[in-house]
Amino acid sequence: ILGLIDKTPLYSQKITTGDCLVIIGDTKNEMGGSEYFEYIHKFVGGKCPVVNFQESKTNMNIVLDLIRKDLLKTVHDCSKGGLAVAVSELCMTHQIGCNVSLEKVPGPKLDVDRILFSESHSRYLLVLEKKNLKKLEELFKTSKASYKMIGEFGGENIRFNKENKHVIDLRVDKAQKTWFNSLRELVVHG
Repeated sequence: ILGLIDKTPLYSQKITTGDCLVIIGDTKNEMGGSEYFEYIHKFVGGKCPVVNFQESKTNMNIVLDLIRKDLLKTVHDCSKGGLAVAVSELCMTHQIGCNVSLEKVPGPKLDVDRILFSESHSRYLLVLEKKNLKKLEELFKTSKASYKMIGEFGGENIRFNKENKHVIDLRVDKAQKTWFNSLRELVVHG
């Protein structure tokens, strides 16, 4: 889906310690065609993500409203690669860690792999200052969109936790080095 935000630019601001990570949209059991299945399990198939156009429109309009109200520092889509990739990209771009609670991610009860790597559509990651959280919650009261604060930025590690145990605990600099070297290998060696 291609979207255009007419005259409403969002200039990404530096993420800092204490900023909140909020996800909009449900994470579903939609792993078919995912990066995770293809690269980790060498499998192409399964239940592919389905776009619910009403949900997509609702979520997109809320994001646009939050941008217009200047409540967000940055927004990131959460589809290709799933939650784990989207959060990691935010952390690497802004050189900051994040602690994410997987049990808070909205949607049906799923295993850890599916929460981390589902490529369900119409999901967005929002980064905002803690002081703007109440205003965001007020906006959601009149909406049918599902959302949750799932994490907080700070430190040097990207951490995904489930029931107070680290499922993934990776330093931002190591994640960035691995990502860069993988990309270089792909370009150089195909």
